[in-house]
This record gives sequence, C-alpha cells and structure tokens, in this order.
Amino acid sequence: MKTILIAVAASLIASVANAGPLPVGSWGGASSLISGPDVMALIVRQDPANPTAGYAILAEYTRLPYIPGPERLEIARWVQRLYVYRVEQLGKDRFAMKPLRVSAAGEIEADSAAVSGELTLAKTGTLVGATMTRYEKGAIAETITFDGKVSSTWENWVPGDYFGSKDSTGGDYTHKRINTRLGKDLSGDFFQLDIVGKFTASEKAPGMFVFLPSGAITKGADKIQGRIAVFVDIVNWKPFFTTDELLLINPDDAKDVGFYYERH
Repeated sequence: MKTILIAVAASLIASVANAGPLPVGSWGGASSLISGPDVMALIVRQDPANPTAGYAILAEYTRLPYIPGPERLEIARWVQRLYVYRVEQLGKDRFAMKPLRVSAAGEIEADSAAVSGELTLAKTGTLVGATMTRYEKGAIAETITFDGKVSSTWENWVPGDYFGSKDSTGGDYTHKRINTRLGKDLSGDFFQLDIVGKFTASEKAPGMFVFLPSGAITKGADKIQGRIAVFVDIVNWKPFFTTDELLLINPDDAKDVGFYYERH
C-alpha cells in the first residue's frame, strides 16, 4: 500500500510539473457579435509535445431558449460557426491563436495568410475573465469574454454510425436515420444526397483528422476534402448518456459547418 501511495503521489507531482501555462478544458463566454441564449465555446487541449502550446476549437452554439438551470441542461441545438487554432504562448498570460488549414499536401498547418488572434488571461491557470480577439482581413472581427466552463469535451476518433444534418433547428437529433459510417480503421463511408463516396482519415494533429478519397467519389468531395474533422461531445451527459458529434470545419468559411450526429 505504501508503494502504491508513493507512486500515486509521484504521478500527481509529475503531472503538475508538466502542466503548461495554457488552461485546458472547455470554456464558455459572450461575443461582441451575438446576443440571447447563444454562447461561444472554446475547447482547448494541450500539445503533448510542447507544454507551452496547444490546440483550440472555437464554436458558436445556438441554444434552445428559455431553458433555466445548470449549464449542462442548456441544450445546444446547432453550431453556427467553427474555427480551429494552434495556440502558442506569447507572454506569461498571452497566447497567439493561429488559424489552421489543410495544405495542398493534406497536412494541417497554420494559415500563413491569416492574422493570428490573441487570447489574454485575466488570471493564470483559468480562462474565466479571459478575452479573445479574432481577426478577419487584418481587422478586429470579434471580441469574446469567457465567464465560465461549458460541459463539451474534445474526443478522439469515434467510430460508429452517424447522420449528417442540415437542420439548424436540431430537429434531426431524435430520429434514427443513418447516412454515414465511420470505421475503427479510420474509414469513412458517406451515402448522403449530396455526398457519396468512401474516404480514409488521417490524424494530422491531436484530435484533428483529414479525409482523403479511398475510392471513386460520386459527388460532394469538396464537402469532405480540405476540411478539418473533429469529434466533440457538445452537451456531454457522461456517464449517464452521451452522443458525440462529428464536426467538419471549413477553414475558408466558418459558417459552412459539417454537422454529424452519432447514432447508437
């Protein structure tokens, strides 16, 4: 027992020592562009190879109005916008938010043509009170202030059956139809009205995937290729119940969201 306790203590000390300055987790806040029940969510994970850097997904959740209570019950019915970033430390509590894109070679890299945003912490170790400035065409496009956590989690590859939806009201959530299958071997079979074909995914950065054709693509290749795929459990009712979402991020158009419900 003594040996076990010593090992656990050593593990905890090591994890603290290796913790970087970037607060990881899921954080919610208000944007200068939106009002009402909608929320901006920033989901952050650390770069395992660099303790001072990480990756982040920025999403605008459209929530069902008039649902009081804990944050977990405030259901997000759609994702209006999606951005993805490489996060690098600039100073003690300042971080550059570098937009990511898919290169011609199929790699995920920082967009050299885009102006980096900036994340400034109000207090070391947390995003509560932090502000993020996002740029478009060289000018400030949005300012976001984070005021607490959201329940979303950034998952790794989640194989299974999915339904690609275009219903921003959330009306497709409860039915059981399937139009996409993802395999444990990182295969993707899309059989939708506007996307038909088989693809293979590669993890190009932690939790971020790029699809390439693995056979003849009948139609809709442009809706899959060049996108950055991530898996997010948006509402996250673990351990009681959960439904993950596959989200396809278009680096050229944040509002062009590929939204896929997992089917159990």
